[in-house]
Amino acid sequence: MDLKEHAYILLIQILEESFDEIFITDTDGNIIYTGKTTEKLFGIPHEKMLGQNVFHLEKEGVFSPSAIVNVLKSKKEETLIQETKNKRKLIISGYPIFDETNKMIGVVSFSRDITEFEYLKKENEQVAKAIQHYREEIAKLKKQTTRPFFLKSSKMEKVLDVVSKVASLGITILLEGESGIGKNHLAHMIHQISPRRKEPIIEINCGAIPESLIESELFGYEDGAFTGAKKGGKKGYFESAGGGTLFLDEIGELPMNLQVKLLSVLQNQSFMRVGGSKKIEMKCRIICATNQNLEEMIHKKQFREDLYYRINVVKLTIPPLRERREEMIPLIYEITEEFNTKYGMDKHFTPRMVAWLSQQEWPGNVRELRNFIEKVIVTTESKEIDLEIVEDIINGESSKKDKQDMTLNEYLESVEKEFIVQLFKKYPSSIKLSKKLGISQSTANRKIQKYINGL
Repeated sequence: MDLKEHAYILLIQILEESFDEIFITDTDGNIIYTGKTTEKLFGIPHEKMLGQNVFHLEKEGVFSPSAIVNVLKSKKEETLIQETKNKRKLIISGYPIFDETNKMIGVVSFSRDITEFEYLKKENEQVAKAIQHYREEIAKLKKQTTRPFFLKSSKMEKVLDVVSKVASLGITILLEGESGIGKNHLAHMIHQISPRRKEPIIEINCGAIPESLIESELFGYEDGAFTGAKKGGKKGYFESAGGGTLFLDEIGELPMNLQVKLLSVLQNQSFMRVGGSKKIEMKCRIICATNQNLEEMIHKKQFREDLYYRINVVKLTIPPLRERREEMIPLIYEITEEFNTKYGMDKHFTPRMVAWLSQQEWPGNVRELRNFIEKVIVTTESKEIDLEIVEDIINGESSKKDKQDMTLNEYLESVEKEFIVQLFKKYPSSIKLSKKLGISQSTANRKIQKYINGL
């Protein structure tokens, strides 16, 4: 093999291994070499492309415009964006080939497929527009005065920034935070700024439904599935939510056997009614919330690790009110205005009263603060409310009858209430409370509704 043959073999190998699609034509535009990806790019097999004329191919719309045609006309380097018959988009660079006498003897072009890059560019532009839209929506929500849970603070800004980015994506979200912090409000906010806002949002407290009914409530049941089943069957919450949002509050209270079923639903994106055999596609978005440490529960074998990672695609931890001191004063004014509007009043707190309110710890967070302000507004006579006026409420005296004026049932109920409220701080769910007190979960739940949620 002489040197020229060896060089020719090496050249062909280099051309074949090139990342770009390479065309070589003579000065009439007849193709004398092309790579083997022509069918994917242009819809014509490699073998049939050889010998064809680029002027003809451009006219037929196989590709347009042609960089080689432009080079043949200008005898200069040409670079352009080309669209092919196969709906591909290419960036083409064409170069004239000259011999030693400076006579043009052909053209070579290098084509790189940028179809996917263009698609990603458009997707990124759409995502950027969506994020900007949701940022604007978040800004509007922050200015609303009807439900003052999340005002401007450095910690909440970070949470709301993430919300603006993930609300439209449909991924599962886990909300963490202390009781009364507003997890349900944040779930509703995410739903309202998402494309699902025209669909329903269904809120379920996993600790408030008796264990024997949770499965049928979540997934529904078929006619005759069990004794007492409604004739014709019934839709569950997953089905009723449609393409909206299913908010599973207190997810840590979900029994282990239901955790397995929920995991299966999230993995397969489908479920079956109790007593049914037909798979139903899950269309809703899942948002979960808890005030418990799920990782600690996993360690204690009380929560499934695989389910935790399935629901923890994006985790948002809402800081307690005591860590958002800069929100306190505007929040107090907003809540006061809310209840003035609700009850048709025109009351306000003195600066000293506002200062006192803003300095308290409020272990029950926004819920506790709202309940206290509401109680003060509806039970005081003065239009201007100062600290001395609410001393009895602060000390708890005005909310209780004198024990001497109580009936036996009233006294026993007051003792039970104090006992339940204290125990609930240590056992914050109907399941835990029922085990501690030795009563049924449904009875514990009724007492929680009466004594805790009614505070």
